[in-house]
Amino acid sequence: MALTEEDLKKMSPEQLRQLQKQQCIFCHIIAKRVQSKIVYEDDKVLAVLDINPANPGHVLLLPKEHYSVSPQVPDELFAYMGMVAKQMSKALLRTVGAEGSTILAANGMAAGQRASHFIMHVIPRKEGDKVGLMLPPGDITEQQIVQVQKALAPLIAKAFGKEPVAIEEVKEAQKKEAKPEQ
Repeated sequence: MALTEEDLKKMSPEQLRQLQKQQCIFCHIIAKRVQSKIVYEDDKVLAVLDINPANPGHVLLLPKEHYSVSPQVPDELFAYMGMVAKQMSKALLRTVGAEGSTILAANGMAAGQRASHFIMHVIPRKEGDKVGLMLPPGDITEQQIVQVQKALAPLIAKAFGKEPVAIEEVKEAQKKEAKPEQ
């Protein structure tokens, strides 16, 4: 029986999460119902080789609990995943002869996320590998940058229980530092 849009609207957030989990290919991989090439596992995360790798050794680092996007991932788990990704990167440098690595998470469809399970990618890199993850410079004005700074800085400060940075004070300090002493 297919669920209707009306059925979905009636579901609680927990019911929706369970439904997502039931339909999530990565939750099936974590539960070992779908075959994968596991390279690391503990009680919090599972790391598998990507079946469509950007480069040989491309690892998908998955939280064992289902979270769709990074804001849903508890801070402690996100920090832990960062530490595991760092060790994966280190191991890949030795294992596949990589010269570097790219660690990324596509967070939301607009960012290229294709599955509804939060994933950290650890991609071994070599000079000239054509993976194409160079960020092009945006066409953004100084005024737009300042607008974003004024809107973002207080929210970030609040998230960490800090006082917002006074943007004007920072600019004044920068001007004073830029002037040579006479």
